Amino acid sequence: MSKKLSKAALSKACTRHNFGLQWCWNYEKMQAAGYAWAMVPVFKEMFSSDEEICRNLERHMAFYNTHPGASALVFGADVALEEAGQYETGDSLKVALMGPLAGIGDTIQAVLVTPPFSIIAAGLAAEGSFASILFSTLPVLALFILRWPLFNYGYKKGAEVINDVAGAGTMDKLQSGASILGVTVMGGFVPSMIGKSFTVKLGKDLVDDAGNVVTAAKTLQEVLDAIFPCLTPLIFTGACYYAIKVKKAKPLTVIGVLFVVGFVLGAVGWMA
Repeated sequence: MSKKLSKAALSKACTRHNFGLQWCWNYEKMQAAGYAWAMVPVFKEMFSSDEEICRNLERHMAFYNTHPGASALVFGADVALEEAGQYETGDSLKVALMGPLAGIGDTIQAVLVTPPFSIIAAGLAAEGSFASILFSTLPVLALFILRWPLFNYGYKKGAEVINDVAGAGTMDKLQSGASILGVTVMGGFVPSMIGKSFTVKLGKDLVDDAGNVVTAAKTLQEVLDAIFPCLTPLIFTGACYYAIKVKKAKPLTVIGVLFVVGFVLGAVGWMA
C-alpha cells in the first residue's frame, strides 16, 4: 500500500518524535513506545481501520534505542518507507542505523558540544556573568532544533540514507573527528580550570640588614613551570585519568580525594 502523506501528518509525526521519543523510555523496549506514538499521525492517514493502525503500531513496538537527536534521521527515512509501503525495509533500516547513529550522536553531544560549552559557562558564572546561561543552554537548544532538518533530510532520502551514513567510512571518520576535536578542546581548558599552584618555597629568602627581601626564594610552582609550563594541571589530570581508567576508581571518589588534598594544602599555605 502506498499513500502520499499530507504535510500536516508529517509535521505532527516529526514533532511527536522530537519531543516524545523518550517519554515512555523503559528497560524492556527503551524508545519503542515513543517511536510508535510518533507514527500514529502517519498510520491514521495511511489506514482506515483501527485494526490496521494497531497492527502496524505493534510492529514498531520492537526494541529501539539510539541517540534522540540522530533518531530524527532514522525516523524521517522510515516514514518515507512506510509511505511507500516498504514496511520490511523500514524495519531493517531502523535496526541497521540505530547503533552507528547512537555512537556519532553521543560523541557529538557528550564530547564535542556539552563539556566545552559547560566549562565556558562555568567560568563565566564564576565571574558573575549572565552570558553563562546562554553558553549552557544555546548549544543544547541548537542540537534540539537540528532534529527537524534531520527528519526532512531522512524523509527526502528514504532508504538511500543508509548509503550516506555508511558509505566510504563516513560514519567512522565523523565519529573519530568529533572525538579528536572534543578531546583537544577539553585539553585546552585544563590549564585554565586547574589553576592551583604550589606556593611552598624551596629554600629561604635572601634579606639585607634592614630585613628587606633582596632575592625571593623560588617556589615549587616556579621550578615546575621552568621545567614544563602548566605541568601541575597535567599532573593532576593524568593522576585522575590513571585512577579512573586504570585503577577503576569511582569519579566521585577521585573528586573527594582532590577536594581533601586541595583543602589541606591550602590550609597549611602550600597551595593557592
